Amino acid sequence: MKIVMAAAECAPFAKAGGLADVIGALPQELARLGHEVQVIIPKYSLIHDRYQQQFFKMGEYSFKFKDKEKNYAIHRFEANDVQFLFLENDSYFERDSIYGPDDAERYAFFSRAVLDFLAHSDTAPDILHVHDWHTGVLPFLLEEDPQYRQLAAGVKTVLTIHNIQFQGVFPKEVFVEQYRMDEKFYDNGKVAWLGNFNSLKTGILYADKLTTVSPNYRDEILTEAYGEHLETLLAKRRGDLQGILNGIDTEAYNPKTDDHIAETFSAEDMQGKQANKRAIQKRCGLPEQPDIPLLTMVSRLSGQKGIDVLEQSLPEFLEGEVQFVLLGSGEAQYEEFFQRLEVDYAGKVSVHLGFDEAFAHQLYAGADIFLMPSHFEPCGLSQLISMRYGTVPVANRTGGLRDTVEEYDEKDKAGTGFLSDFKAGIHFDEALSRALSFYYKPDHWHALIQNGMARDSTWSRSAKEYEKLYMSIN
Repeated sequence: MKIVMAAAECAPFAKAGGLADVIGALPQELARLGHEVQVIIPKYSLIHDRYQQQFFKMGEYSFKFKDKEKNYAIHRFEANDVQFLFLENDSYFERDSIYGPDDAERYAFFSRAVLDFLAHSDTAPDILHVHDWHTGVLPFLLEEDPQYRQLAAGVKTVLTIHNIQFQGVFPKEVFVEQYRMDEKFYDNGKVAWLGNFNSLKTGILYADKLTTVSPNYRDEILTEAYGEHLETLLAKRRGDLQGILNGIDTEAYNPKTDDHIAETFSAEDMQGKQANKRAIQKRCGLPEQPDIPLLTMVSRLSGQKGIDVLEQSLPEFLEGEVQFVLLGSGEAQYEEFFQRLEVDYAGKVSVHLGFDEAFAHQLYAGADIFLMPSHFEPCGLSQLISMRYGTVPVANRTGGLRDTVEEYDEKDKAGTGFLSDFKAGIHFDEALSRALSFYYKPDHWHALIQNGMARDSTWSRSAKEYEKLYMSIN
């Protein structure tokens, strides 16, 4: 099949979160299965020169957007049998960040330009796979705009919901002005939801099939607690909604070959794990003590991620013999909490606001325990990465965390981590206490590490599930 994926970000070119990791890795696995795969994202000026220098300019195009002729160019970069295409328009995408205050117009332009480009292509795709609200309107445009009738004839659409919290909600005027579609689609409720134009809702209504990024999250978003007011619409499409668990790029995250870390290691030879721990302690100004458990968190700092839980529980643990390193940024109140923690527990806490890809790899490799107290987590990649590097996750039993972290069983030495369950009254400090108790039992801790490193987190199985889904509608 010919598969085209349209998204707002893609690793390693432009990344703000886990969406980019999926768009970077899944297409390569689909290509290994023999499919022709193209990925289209905006050509942001922040894409590193080392990639842009290898781009090949395919052509320049123009189309009418908001009643004005707009130009764009398409650049190609090929890797692992995937064509990564970059849609260039400097007035929309030449800036220092991926997202901004004018995203409604920027992604309306991007969506229109994607369809214009596909209409110019020699062969239409069999599958147009769109991701989150940024490209969620594409199935609607393809079906309802007569200018795409020829293109739409052979194209089936799939929408993946990576995080239902983000829906692209804007006033009616945005829909009318940016998309230049008849107001009847808003007035009759096709694109409106709770008094506004809702980009994600539009995709949910129009895509042929819907997926989300873990089986448990699929079930959760059908409930009022997690559905973010879209649960009734999703319930009507329950039969078309499938949860397919994300994988990780096991070449990019490989402790045997990772050139970001201080010393490579493997499940068979774990000596490098301690070298990475020492490197973290040295870099962060912490005492270089191999026997003290090193806790870490690499995360966006938001309410979703359970930072409020750490506000309640982490200081108590820091009174004991533990170290903690944070890498992340987000809401000011949470950044300030961690900064205060660094002052109050000097020599035990090191806080790094922002994001550094190389340092993130070092933390996965050097830490003993990875914290994920999320209130909800569609899939989560950090727990998968941490296990691959022999770092034990302590997480809340929700979404993809429930699907991927198995509670350790002392009797059978089975399991990969420790779980709280906020809904069942099992607090995060209980799960972390269990983890720390086993840290001082070498046989059990070794079993935990080995179990985690042996877990299959590749995209192979997931890609086959997507292939099966595509074939069911093609």
